[in-house]
Amino acid sequence: MKLRNLFKYSIFLFILSLIVFFILTVFIYYFSKNPALEIAYSFIVPICIFAVSILYSRSVHEKGLLRGIEIWIVYFVMVLLIKVLSGYPAEIRVLYNGVILLMSLLGGIIGVNMKNKSIKS
Repeated sequence: MKLRNLFKYSIFLFILSLIVFFILTVFIYYFSKNPALEIAYSFIVPICIFAVSILYSRSVHEKGLLRGIEIWIVYFVMVLLIKVLSGYPAEIRVLYNGVILLMSLLGGIIGVNMKNKSIKS
């Protein structure tokens, strides 16, 4: 485990998620009156996790399955920490976190197997 890379991509995951949430919120508030568009909020985290898992495993170049699990663990710890610190008594949705784990694993596997031109075989 390369902690420096993991920390860098964890920060990137957090910032990317905040930016996408902000953009979607501004778009819904100012430009859309359709309440059905709010379902897009539930797709932001899996897409961000997938993208960050691809980038992280591509930078490390080994064991994409484990790299995906590492990113998911960081996400899960952040969610638990936010819930504990805020005193929010919500339960953890097992199915949703399972989907996020699957997206993270898939992103890790795809990221390792992507061809990188900077690596000489």
